[in-house]
Formats: sequence, C-alpha cells, structure tokens
Amino acid sequence: MRLLIRVVVFVVVLLVGLVGIGFLLADKVHVERSAKILASPSTLYAVLNSFEKFDQWSPWADLDPQVKVERSGPASGVGARYTWHGNADVGAGSQEIIATTPDSEVKIELDFEGFDQPSTSTLAIKPDGNGSLVTWSMDSELGSNPIHRYFGLMMDKYIGQDYEKGLGRLKVLAESLPPVAATPEPAPEAAPAADPAAAPEAAPTS
Repeated sequence: MRLLIRVVVFVVVLLVGLVGIGFLLADKVHVERSAKILASPSTLYAVLNSFEKFDQWSPWADLDPQVKVERSGPASGVGARYTWHGNADVGAGSQEIIATTPDSEVKIELDFEGFDQPSTSTLAIKPDGNGSLVTWSMDSELGSNPIHRYFGLMMDKYIGQDYEKGLGRLKVLAESLPPVAATPEPAPEAAPAADPAAAPEAAPTS
C-alpha cells in the first residue's frame, strides 16, 4: 500500500511540475522557411494571392484525399477564404487573406480548430537574380494553455518540414506557368476640379 501511495504521489508531483514548466515556456512561436524559385514576383503573387491553386502546392494536400474544402469571398485578394474539414492528419480550420502588397507579400490569418488564438502566415516575395526568393513564415500566439506551449516546442521542426515541402511544390508549379505581367501601380487620384461658383468675385474697378 505504501508503494502505491508513493507512486501516486510521484505521478501527481510530476504532472504538477510539467504543468508548471509549461506556463514558463514561450507563449509565441515563429516558423520560417525560404526557397529560390525561377519565376517572377508577379507570377508568384498571382498564385499566392488566391486559393484557387492552393491544393496544387499545399504540403498537406496528400494527407487526406477526401478532405472537404470550401472557397468563399473574392477569387483573390483580401477577403478570399479557404475552409477545410479533414481527417486527424489535416484537422479542420480556415484561412483568409487579410493584407496584400502587390508582387511582394500576402498575409493570411489561420484559424485552427482547437486553438483559441489565430495564427498569421506571411508569404514574402523578393526578386532574386533570374527568379524570386519566397519566404513562408507563421507567427502563432499559444495562449496560456501549457499543452499548446509544449506543442510550440515542436512546431518549427514539423511545420518547418511542411513548409519546405510546400515551397518545393510551389517551385514546380510556378516554374511551369507562363509569366505574369507585373501588377500595375494604382493611378494617382486626380485633383478635384475647381468650382467656378466658389471662386472669389473680382474687386470692382474704380
């Protein structure tokens, strides 16, 4: 009986210790991977600024052939939304484009089922010689849940591997596409025309 009590006390102390350590772990995580792709920034931006071709380069596309996907909102740009419901390997959640810089950057809000805080994914594109350097990163708030903080310790390894795989697929896809013209700069707004009625009257001459 004394041995059983000692074992129970040891397990309880161990669990309390693990929970306590969990609260001391970082509550934020950053994952980042980059790849050189022989395609122009405008070609890559056309792919990344939309979810229309996402399943062609997503590193998770093969994990669940039966995954249910729904695209909503505009076809591209801010507001484009992608929702998925799959097996245990891919889980469920949504992603939505929240900010863009033409031919340079796409920011996406990720909402994973089971996590209280959304994450932010950034796809940055920079000219690099005869191609482009694409950097795919993710920033996550892990909150106060110690289990999520322990999970954060593994995210760079596992999510990083997925990002490397996805960038490899993106490379194959983008390099097979015809070049896309650079996104034109928005035209400057014209100055408003003067209102003749608002013009001051000329002073009378003597």
